[in-house]
Amino acid sequence: MNVSIMKASIKKELWEYNGMLTWVPVTLAGVFIFIPLLSLILNGIDMQAVLVELEHITQFQQSDRLGEFFFVSAIALFSPFIVIGFIVQVYYFVTCLFDERRDQSVMFWRSLPVSDEMTIASKLLTGAIVIPVIFFAAATLLMVLMLVFAVVACIILSIGFDISLWGMLASANILSSVGYIWLTLVPIAIWLLPLYSWLMLASIYANKAPFLWAVLPIVALLVIEAIVVNYLHLSQPFFGHFLMDYFSITPDHHVDMSVAQEQSRLVALKLLIAQIDYRTVLVSAGLLFATYWFRVNKQES
Repeated sequence: MNVSIMKASIKKELWEYNGMLTWVPVTLAGVFIFIPLLSLILNGIDMQAVLVELEHITQFQQSDRLGEFFFVSAIALFSPFIVIGFIVQVYYFVTCLFDERRDQSVMFWRSLPVSDEMTIASKLLTGAIVIPVIFFAAATLLMVLMLVFAVVACIILSIGFDISLWGMLASANILSSVGYIWLTLVPIAIWLLPLYSWLMLASIYANKAPFLWAVLPIVALLVIEAIVVNYLHLSQPFFGHFLMDYFSITPDHHVDMSVAQEQSRLVALKLLIAQIDYRTVLVSAGLLFATYWFRVNKQES
């Protein structure tokens, strides 16, 4: 695989979706900044209540669970970025191959020395890895900004009010908490690879409304299977059970959740990795091959 061509293809994808990939995470981060500032401006600061709360925090900073508390807080901050990023990913995969056929730009891109395999691989890598990286980076930068404000507040409190919160910042294990969240990026991408491949297949196959082509066949199959199972009095639907089992992440799935593990930050990572199995490889490979076949053989109108 030519690395320079892959980089150029990914840059092309980012250029085509530049507006969405820039303003969506920026706007989301702006909301997190604007709402607290607006509340502060409208309601003001009750210093007495703040000082009382700080006294409780100074007692809490000696707790052994401070690192876990910060880890949960970091997850709460990253979650909106992950959810919105996933919606952007779905939109990208549904339109990445459809739009270039709709506006006939596919003719130009195929005239370049870039193979169909490289095109599909670059779009898959962009949607599965690069887009989440953008939203993870936006959440990380927002957290860094919040930590800067926290450091400034610690300086003011230690000098002006003789309240020290430096021990809390030192015990929060900030870098490790953010690092564990970043470690889930690749497992999530691999786990959702069948979904991404299916969306790309719908994008290359559909002549109109690719999102409906992605959704309606699954819905129709589930409805038909439910009718057949009910009519023939079968134990359970195979396809519906397959989807529920694969896309359900619960402690019952392949991971022994002991008390020590529940307190570990690696639980989510272990659960994600446990969901990746032969189904991921077989389904993704089949759907990606079908996407490649349509890319090569589908006649452009």
